[in-house]
Amino acid sequence: MSKRRVTEFDLLELFTAKMEREGVNHKLVRLDIDSAVAEQMTKALSTPVTPEDLQRLADKCLANEWLEHAAMGAGKYGYLVLTSTGVGVIHSRQRKKEVLDARTTLKKISDYIEDHKGLFVALGALIALAGLLAKLFVGGS
Repeated sequence: MSKRRVTEFDLLELFTAKMEREGVNHKLVRLDIDSAVAEQMTKALSTPVTPEDLQRLADKCLANEWLEHAAMGAGKYGYLVLTSTGVGVIHSRQRKKEVLDARTTLKKISDYIEDHKGLFVALGALIALAGLLAKLFVGGS
């Protein structure tokens, strides 16, 4: 298995997948962060996931109010549910991925250039400097 960095969004997507699989809304999907969920995510993501990894991710989700406790007394990582905000985060990310995947090849190239314009500016400056130095030292007569 390759080592991929697992994020809090992967944990949220686990909730979403369970919602869709069971055909229920987010208020009815409850998960306990334990070794069984870690094994499930390991299979789904093809990367090793430990219960400690999931606890760290759950802490982030709880802090951002994407997850909340559905019942007291279940422990810090027991009986967690997805909040409306968490559902919005996942739907927003899914929509963004769909939009990015639907781009034309020309748009992908344009976006790549836009994302790396600093690199292109630096490369252009190096070429200009090389041309100036060549003119001064080689053909400066």
